[in-house]
Amino acid sequence: MSDFQKFNAAETNRMAGLPEQVFVFARPRELDGLETLADTVTLVEIEPSEPLPAELVGRARIAVIEVDPADPRSLARLDALRAARPHLAIIAGLPQVDLSITRQMLRKGIGDVVPMPFTTDELLTAILEVEREQADKPDELTLELAPVFAVQKCVGGTGATTIATHLADAMARAMGQGLRACVIDLDLQSGDAASYLDRKSRKSLIDLVEAGARLDDELFRSVAVEGSDTFDVIAAPADIMPIEELDLDGLRSVVALARRKYDLVLFDMPGALTNWAMSTLLGADAVLLVGNGSIGALRQVKRKLQLLRNFDYPEARVAIALNHAASGLFKKIDRKGIEDALGHAISAMVHSDTPLIEQAQARGVLARAVQRKSRFAADIDSLANHMLALVEEG
Repeated sequence: MSDFQKFNAAETNRMAGLPEQVFVFARPRELDGLETLADTVTLVEIEPSEPLPAELVGRARIAVIEVDPADPRSLARLDALRAARPHLAIIAGLPQVDLSITRQMLRKGIGDVVPMPFTTDELLTAILEVEREQADKPDELTLELAPVFAVQKCVGGTGATTIATHLADAMARAMGQGLRACVIDLDLQSGDAASYLDRKSRKSLIDLVEAGARLDDELFRSVAVEGSDTFDVIAAPADIMPIEELDLDGLRSVVALARRKYDLVLFDMPGALTNWAMSTLLGADAVLLVGNGSIGALRQVKRKLQLLRNFDYPEARVAIALNHAASGLFKKIDRKGIEDALGHAISAMVHSDTPLIEQAQARGVLARAVQRKSRFAADIDSLANHMLALVEEG
């Protein structure tokens, strides 16, 4: 057998050993020369800034993704993919591979990096190496992960945390009897989700994020506090900490565990969107922006909405709720006028019954425990059904 024949035989054997469900997402010119892999690897032509096709990503066991480090949208889609599928093996294709960018990719949880333009040999080596590393890990495709919802306050004082806790309860009840939600308070500097319900815990989100290999069901249970008969709360830290110091990989592990343990997960987001917070927001299945009818609040809602558009977050998965409908603010600006100004439909105008909410918080319970029927509760129930429909329709 000639050297050429031996080489071809070796390459054939390597390709025969490739795992199934390998997808390569890159521009057409970057896929040139990979035709020999077409029978074993799915080649997807896509620009590095375009959103990844959810249907194809959902089928992938290993994803090779072209990344443009100079384009924030390209990095954002990588973060969103990692947040949505924390166990997916990802290989980053880079125009230039150096120590700095390699470290950046590894911090994002990327399994390996390969230079572009791709070569068959380098790509095969990376895929097989990542597959070996994945061999001892649980198969994510066998797990049914809970949907994730992010409640994003657009300005302080709009009752976003009150809406978040009541929304978790309403969505859990709407999904079916006995189902349970988990509220994760990501507001590291002023999170009050647990204290609103008069729940105290010696441990907080940080204990889970920093647990590393010690993160398991037992530790999670020791941190979670019961918010009501339908949801638990992972509290923000009692002491103020620098908002940039949260470890994104650690948070992803916490979210992945919560998605396996609960029927839905809801983030109470911080007002300031740092890199980890933005990545977490983009990884949610649906986003609720919370504001009120004041000019300043509406301006901030519009800015957050535009930010999501800039990162190609599906607009059909974004809802807007305006709180404090009882304050008289909406007498000056009608709903259609607000929607025209925002360029987006309003999903809910929440009637804020301040005496009812204050009485409930004083007792450490939800509003429905104080008054079984109220306009506020009806608005929340309607919003819960809308949020669930956003995910079901997607």
